[in-house]
Amino acid sequence: MPKTKSDIQECEDIRKPHTIPRGLLRIIIIRLLHSQEMTGTEIMEHLSERSQGAWKPSPGSIYPLLASLEEDGIIETVKTEGRSKTYRVAPDERERTKVILKRHDVEHKARLGRMMWLQLLEPGDRVHFHCGGIRFALDSIDETVDGLSKSELRMLQTKLKKMRDHVDTLLEKINKGEPNDD
Repeated sequence: MPKTKSDIQECEDIRKPHTIPRGLLRIIIIRLLHSQEMTGTEIMEHLSERSQGAWKPSPGSIYPLLASLEEDGIIETVKTEGRSKTYRVAPDERERTKVILKRHDVEHKARLGRMMWLQLLEPGDRVHFHCGGIRFALDSIDETVDGLSKSELRMLQTKLKKMRDHVDTLLEKINKGEPNDD
């Protein structure tokens, strides 16, 4: 029997890779619960807000990970209201989760996933993507800056000055270059 368009669409959907690798999502959930108690719904909403709606994790992604983390004793339920559970990192696991979070270089994993996807883009599209990323990063830093300590602010200032120097060098390079006529 020949495959219908619907059958083909279902197969294509199955083959689509996850936006966020499951291992990384596990670490993100631990990080969130390390800083505050949250329900699964709150975790999904938080991640959607942090990605400005670009990624809305499904219950099928979040709840199995929460169940696994609870089964492993890493997190615990602190309150149950109806079907809603509020989770936190188990008190006796807080030190171990700090080590887990330090060991898993989230920035490196996020960068690696991004690099893999970027290889599929044309150079102009890659530049457009990176400019959007820079804009998003600056907005995120702006939202976070009020919560930083004085030493963190000094470190941020140093990093931003280095980035500004890099941008200035890049602008000089662009201004000296010949445009590529298409």
